[in-house]
Amino acid sequence: MVQLPQAAPGPDTMPVMTATVKARPWTMLTLITLAYAVGFSVVWGGAHWLTEQHAERWPLYFDWEAQLPFQAWALPLYFSMDVVVMIAPFLFTRWQPAAALMSLFFIQLCIAAPSFVVVPIEPGFINDMPTGVWGAWLFEPLGLHNMSQYNHTPSLHVTYALTLAVGLKHVCSPWVRWPWAIAVCCTTLLVHEHHLICIGGGLLLFAVTIWMRPRLEQWFTARQMAGS
Repeated sequence: MVQLPQAAPGPDTMPVMTATVKARPWTMLTLITLAYAVGFSVVWGGAHWLTEQHAERWPLYFDWEAQLPFQAWALPLYFSMDVVVMIAPFLFTRWQPAAALMSLFFIQLCIAAPSFVVVPIEPGFINDMPTGVWGAWLFEPLGLHNMSQYNHTPSLHVTYALTLAVGLKHVCSPWVRWPWAIAVCCTTLLVHEHHLICIGGGLLLFAVTIWMRPRLEQWFTARQMAGS
């Protein structure tokens, strides 16, 4: 049986290969970040205004905590958490996991807010910052009213840092994420912003809410698929 030579593949016979590279949804990521920032400002500011009305505060700390010297070198690490929170959405290539993470932050804030009001802690650190690190390093130099003087327990710095260590697993190694998160938790004490009770509250809040993150991502993904 004689086999006829086959024609070389041409434009009409070659399979069509298309590569679709989806652009990062910058607009949606920006909206998510702005929505979180507005929500945070309203809830945090409202809780702070309410707890500011207390005439009496509780010294819920050990004597040795008050004697800890202020560690200025820890300030950049302490403030790094706030920076990472605001850039976190832009580290995702899809908006759904970004929305899930920022929504979890907001849920954690809403859970913490009543505690800020009903557990008015009086910081006992001995330093020259009567309004705390945020007052001395941000609000007062800008001539603004300090909105971070009284919202103490649970420590959202602790909760958020640990949540970021879980939520940003696609960004860097766990050998980077977890040491950073643990170090941030320690700085809350070193920079005289939180006592042990606040740190413990932050750990508890993280433990009881972190399960929500994958479920929130599933919910946002299902919503997107239903609308497409």
